[in-house]
Amino acid sequence: MVIPDLFEFAYVPGWYLQLDELADMALPEIWRFKKPEHIYKNEATPILERYIQSIFRKQAIDYDAEPDSLKKQQIFHFENEFSCFHTGLYTRNYKGIYACFGRNKKTDSLLKWYFKGFADELSPLLRYVSSLPEKPLYSMPLHGIHYFPDWPVRVNVEHILGDPANIERLPMEIREARNLPLLLETAVELARRQAIITPSITVPQVYQQSVQYLLPLCLMDMEQPDLAMALRPMDGYYMGYTCLTLEMAYVNARILARPTAPWLLSLVE
Repeated sequence: MVIPDLFEFAYVPGWYLQLDELADMALPEIWRFKKPEHIYKNEATPILERYIQSIFRKQAIDYDAEPDSLKKQQIFHFENEFSCFHTGLYTRNYKGIYACFGRNKKTDSLLKWYFKGFADELSPLLRYVSSLPEKPLYSMPLHGIHYFPDWPVRVNVEHILGDPANIERLPMEIREARNLPLLLETAVELARRQAIITPSITVPQVYQQSVQYLLPLCLMDMEQPDLAMALRPMDGYYMGYTCLTLEMAYVNARILARPTAPWLLSLVE
């Protein structure tokens, strides 16, 4: 069994420096927000940090769930004193980047593994791995591959507005508004109509191994999204069940692919 938490799985020295080296190694990408909503302990690469932790969790869960021993090694490689997994990132020469671990020999740590660093497929760290793990894969049902703009959206307003976490994500100015349910429903309908004309404003994300979509909602200004609604594909319609801050939406979308929608790119560029 692989513990699905990186820091419970391995001793990780110099974590932020490791992330800086990974950012330099990978294809150029912005890994921090232009105007962050919160103060991050990791100021340089908070998006990359969340990405790696999420990918590790996914690979650990997939490894434990796979009954075939050969397929397990394609997800997370374990052999004697070494283990590794594909981060889903690539170097400037489009070589896969792997997170590598060795047996932990530190006497003051009970963890079994020690994080050795990130390496591309040509690194000496991987010279004895005959079959490298595959890029993280997501199983997508047929109806989840593409966003269908003509599908209606049903908003679970009671659930969203009854959840304190969702309320805190709303703009402060409207949290106490008497017509908040109507305002939320109206914003969703406006976004749905915009997506009919420009489907690319919807951004896919993966939640609990299933594909969902993020729809930008404009509550204060019709031209400026305030938050995103997660849409779960159902049988011929989408269910809107939770709202995310824009930063949360970016981080969740990046786990699946680098965001290209302008409403998300504006957060980092």
